[in-house]
Amino acid sequence: MKNILNKISIVLVCYNSSFKLKKFIQKIPSETKIYIIDNSKDYSLKKKFKNKKNIKIYFKKNDGYGSSINFASNKIKTPYFLVVQPDVSGIRKSSLIKFYKYAKKMKDKFSVIGPHFLNASKSGHFQTNLKYKIKEIHNVHGSTMFFNKKIFNKNKGFDKNIFLYWEETDYSKRASKNGYNAYQLNIVKVKHEKGKAVKTNNLKDIEKLENLYTWHFIWSKYYYFNKHYGKLLSLIYFTPILIRILFRMFFYKLIKSKRFTKYYCRWDALKSSILNKKSLMRLDKIPTNL
Repeated sequence: MKNILNKISIVLVCYNSSFKLKKFIQKIPSETKIYIIDNSKDYSLKKKFKNKKNIKIYFKKNDGYGSSINFASNKIKTPYFLVVQPDVSGIRKSSLIKFYKYAKKMKDKFSVIGPHFLNASKSGHFQTNLKYKIKEIHNVHGSTMFFNKKIFNKNKGFDKNIFLYWEETDYSKRASKNGYNAYQLNIVKVKHEKGKAVKTNNLKDIEKLENLYTWHFIWSKYYYFNKHYGKLLSLIYFTPILIRILFRMFFYKLIKSKRFTKYYCRWDALKSSILNKKSLMRLDKIPTNL
């Protein structure tokens, strides 16, 4: 078993998530290398984990989730790596062994393998039937992804233009064209506490975070469609979405509702993506109380 654990690295991409890291790392065997990519310049992490020889910490400019994973893939020395967010629970030694064994059963003919999520909503998160131990899937959820490093690099990793959201979908689509499909390993079960990786109890900060996520989701969605299906089809698909956004902006502005800001962020993101502007929205630039 130790030989297996030595062949897998864990990548944790963090932003103000130190309160979750300690709990997560307790479940990981010491034989497994852990690479923490911190995008918030939380230098206290060095002190917190100074006695952990299997942990390496890198402080990086926050230029996106996918970019951080690309950075980590160039640092790790193992043939496999598991990208996981600190707010995911259920990853332990047995999970790593199962990922590895099924990768070997498939002779590494996969782009990425994800787990089954116990608390995922059926409407927003497609999963394969639990009667299958492992099953091909369109793409896995970005919070927990198992890769073969050579295959990841062969498929050119994640698109550096995407800051957040749709990066795993884009990667899976490109990889499938090269003959590598994504799979869900249903015998590994995890829970993802969405939005709990960043610690804050301030309602204004929470609202800004939600608006930031909204902005990047819309920007990345249009970017993905435009990249893979072209400008014309993308505009046809997004025109009804744009009309709904503008209508709701007008309505919420009229009744002076705080929800106006949310739809303004959607409008601003979609407009920026259509105009081929970069995904530059950051937390300090998110508008409030418009």
